[in-house]
Amino acid sequence: MPDFENFRRRWKEMAPYEIFEQITSRVVMFFVSIIIVYSLILLAIDLYEQLGLGLAFIESESLRDVFGSILTILILIEFNHSIVVAISKKSGILQARPIVLITILVIARKVILLDFSRATFEQLIAISGMAVAFGILYWLMMARPSDDSSLPWNAAGPTSADTGSVEKK
Repeated sequence: MPDFENFRRRWKEMAPYEIFEQITSRVVMFFVSIIIVYSLILLAIDLYEQLGLGLAFIESESLRDVFGSILTILILIEFNHSIVVAISKKSGILQARPIVLITILVIARKVILLDFSRATFEQLIAISGMAVAFGILYWLMMARPSDDSSLPWNAAGPTSADTGSVEKK
């Protein structure tokens, strides 16, 4: 049974913009969930039709389409999960690390589904450049601690070097 007293108390402690952000993120999460369910239904219908092809399914473009749909659903689930995590941690909805990871997943999906016999040299260079750029970005983000308590002014309060005064928290 949900604890409505705790729920009301938390909402009373929030600023108006925080309430707006919480409501908006829950609505977006609901819409993404609808898209996921709709995509799953379409995938099930498509897969049922494609399985009728027998062994031709394995060797046709249909397998690539079904696999692309599965990857798209997994990316949507990861996006929805990042919203859930942001809501539960009461942090901003746009978190850089999950966005970069989802972008890397989208690039990986593109590479996996790419028909290399039809791809141009420019397309291959562009995709590889994006993959390298986002890989480096993610590596740099992982090298920097994500916890704000690692910053010198948050660990033990501001020091005289930070504020120009001798006041401590």
